[in-house]
Amino acid sequence: MIRILLAHPSRLVCDSLRTALDNQENIYVVGCATTAEELHFLLPHGNLVLLGTELNGENAVDVLEEIRTTYPETKVLIMGVSEQPGVIIRYIEAGATGYILQNESVEDMMNKLEAAHEEKAIVSPAMAAAMMDRLTHLANLDTPLAYIEARGTQFDELTSREEEVLNLITEGCTNREIANKLIIECGTVKNHVHNILKKLEVNNRHEAASIYQVHAQSSPMAMAA
Repeated sequence: MIRILLAHPSRLVCDSLRTALDNQENIYVVGCATTAEELHFLLPHGNLVLLGTELNGENAVDVLEEIRTTYPETKVLIMGVSEQPGVIIRYIEAGATGYILQNESVEDMMNKLEAAHEEKAIVSPAMAAAMMDRLTHLANLDTPLAYIEARGTQFDELTSREEEVLNLITEGCTNREIANKLIIECGTVKNHVHNILKKLEVNNRHEAASIYQVHAQSSPMAMAA
């Protein structure tokens, strides 16, 4: 059975979706979350999340990355997006299983929910082409070491606090865990993460962690060890 968790800042949207989904077979709505706190409380009870593009001020990309870190088996579909390949690919790279466009019907949504539950994905020809282009681009990148060397002094631009946060990200810590370890607010951690991604020119924390690991291994101190 598909156990769906609805996550959207509008209670009206959540209630409307719940009404539509309650009439479907093989679907059980476990709850509606309008804040990140409600979402994290309900996450253990669902196996698929319908997530809006933001959640009470939190960007869906940040929410996606936390879900992928804490509940990697949970599938997430971003709902209410316009068909902009670059934006959709960013959601997918952050951990989304699929997406539901603003102009799609309940029937379209149901087809995508069932596909995601069966480990499949439904995408338009335009999105399929954009994804192929993205894969080709990634395949043509140089080796990780050369990639980092080409970044020049980007790592030097990180503050000491940002380096601490990045090191904890590399260890697999969530924003909440980082906040607890560094004794700072979760919102402050999110600001640091945002700055790190911007300075390193990456899309998500997993990319940042990957290149940081290679950077650490290739540093002069690591080479001398």
